[in-house]
Amino acid sequence: MTTVLVADDHPMFREALADALRSIIDRVDVIESGSMTETIGAVAESPDIDLILLDLRMPGVNGVKGVRTLRVRRPDVPVAVISALSDSFVVRECFDAGAIGYIPKSLSRAAIAEAISTILDGGSYAPNEGIAEARPDIEADELDDAVRCRFELLTNQQRKVLELMAAGLLNKQIAHEIDVQITTVKAHVSSLLQKLGVSSRTQAVILYQKYNKAVSVANRRDQGA
Repeated sequence: MTTVLVADDHPMFREALADALRSIIDRVDVIESGSMTETIGAVAESPDIDLILLDLRMPGVNGVKGVRTLRVRRPDVPVAVISALSDSFVVRECFDAGAIGYIPKSLSRAAIAEAISTILDGGSYAPNEGIAEARPDIEADELDDAVRCRFELLTNQQRKVLELMAAGLLNKQIAHEIDVQITTVKAHVSSLLQKLGVSSRTQAVILYQKYNKAVSVANRRDQGA
């Protein structure tokens, strides 16, 4: 018996994925979860899981942090990301976090089934086409999920540096504020610019302000629901 945990907050997609799994595996037990909390619970209660299929965008999970969390809790179980995001940087980060595969939801059912079959056979799967490098439109009012995910890739220290950059502090002042060497601040700035897909401090700050606005609007919407 092969046991696969499908972690996705969309019931219809989970059902479709479960059907695809049954079409390629003779004897399969599909466990479903709709949040990171449910996923962690399922991992703890099911010692015989052979594969975790994880969506990056669902309640309780922030981007690739979900991959890292599951790899720490169950290093013996491969984790494959299955996501609607088509961002090459996010794909690389998922593999760096320990994912065994990255399966775009835009693939056909047959292609998804083939990718899962490859992973269950001990291989890995990575999209080789159709994956775009996210280039945030600084003028756009809305931020797409790929850009939101990039913010979630920032470490706590990088977020603090970005926050201080947005407050108008220079590298020397930031170094004093967080009690590190100025070379460390410069390294943080370089890394966060790369992660956000921008080329200057000004662009990073503008994008950060738009991100905070989008998060604030989403929180108000959730509270009003």
